[in-house]
Amino acid sequence: MPLAQPGPRAPQSPAAVRPAPVSAAVAQAGVPHGATELGWLPDVVWAGEKWENGLAFFADAQGRITRFSREPADLAQARRLAGQAALPGLVNVHAHALQRVLRGRLDAAASARASEALAGGDIFDTARMVFLELLLGGVTVTGEFHTLLRQPDGTPWPEPNFAAREILRAAHDVGLRLALFPVARTRGDAGRLRETAATAEQFVRETELLRAAVERDYPADEAWLGLGVAAVDAVTPDELKALVTYARTQRFRLQVPLPADTAATFGAGRTALAWLAEQGAVDKRFTAVVSGGLGEEDLKVLAAARAATAVCPGSLPAGTDLAAIARLAAHGAGLALGTGGNRRCDLLGEARHLHEARPETAPAAWWQAATVTGARSLGATGGALEVGRPADFFTVNLFDPALAGGALATLPALLLANLERRAIRDVWIGGRQRINGGRHVNQGPIVGRFVDLQKRLWGG
Repeated sequence: MPLAQPGPRAPQSPAAVRPAPVSAAVAQAGVPHGATELGWLPDVVWAGEKWENGLAFFADAQGRITRFSREPADLAQARRLAGQAALPGLVNVHAHALQRVLRGRLDAAASARASEALAGGDIFDTARMVFLELLLGGVTVTGEFHTLLRQPDGTPWPEPNFAAREILRAAHDVGLRLALFPVARTRGDAGRLRETAATAEQFVRETELLRAAVERDYPADEAWLGLGVAAVDAVTPDELKALVTYARTQRFRLQVPLPADTAATFGAGRTALAWLAEQGAVDKRFTAVVSGGLGEEDLKVLAAARAATAVCPGSLPAGTDLAAIARLAAHGAGLALGTGGNRRCDLLGEARHLHEARPETAPAAWWQAATVTGARSLGATGGALEVGRPADFFTVNLFDPALAGGALATLPALLLANLERRAIRDVWIGGRQRINGGRHVNQGPIVGRFVDLQKRLWGG
């Protein structure tokens, strides 16, 4: 039976997309009360596709970039960011925040223990820790592949979508934009009780409740839903078709991980991606999460559909052919980057993995993957410092020992190869400062609560 499809979403009113309230300490770093705009003047800014110096940029009270200027009066009015470069906020397209508790513990027993233990406030504290780490690394938007749909025994949460709501609350608390992908799985085993819905219909009903809550409680560009499918064989073909129809009705982005052996056949001699395309899944809102290179036919399918690929190099097994994955940047496959299981919440580190595997590729390609292409994959409004887009950016200390003395022409390569988190000074999202001098206003409590959680979970 086909799934009953909800009607299309009604457009939100302008009032619904204003920036959400933030704490007083954070709000003080935004547009001053009564002001119509805020401006910044760094030493250099990545505007469009090149570095500019002597250029200020301004945002309105809603945090949207309104103009760039070299006029003396505007330069004098803008907030001076001396010794700093301003870059578009990074976009992390695919992550599993709750796996952060497993950092340094990669065996199956630890994974099972964490899956059984995480509940209640643990979810909020873990997600908030990850989102803080991402912010400190210059990420302003993240995509969360959310699989924890049930309690440890497989029964529903007492409150529908409890874990998803905790993740949303954590992102809001630190000030990070979030694309949340509830993940569909109906074919599970005893080890996946927390990830498995009884039916696709049940998954859609729960996702609809979550969609309504997100659209009620958050501005449209702060938090929004996509839809994930756990694996190519995690649902039946009929269920996949119904989920694709649902995603299109709601204009959701769709993410599906491909098998590690992407050349392996699926069904009647087709690759997994070809099979997904036959089911109608591959279009401009589709992102294939890859852990291996793709063949020419699959690349043609992605390019024709204007779909994207996402890769999380730091989460791939040892021995993975990163050079084959890095080649995707040279095709029309829309390569974007993710942090996966968050062994390191470092998106530039993910780009560095690929650059080292294929150093002949221009550094600009990896910056594109970490910003513009990532934003397109998630349906985010940022990804570039341009008029009309949000003032989502981070600044880098050009006098950090690892960067000092670099020429403007070499800055993209220098930052890609040598930028460390210590050199990231400030992070602004929607014209509001979230990281100031390398620190979040609530960093102490966020880290402290997570340390306590890890002690409870693992001892010591």
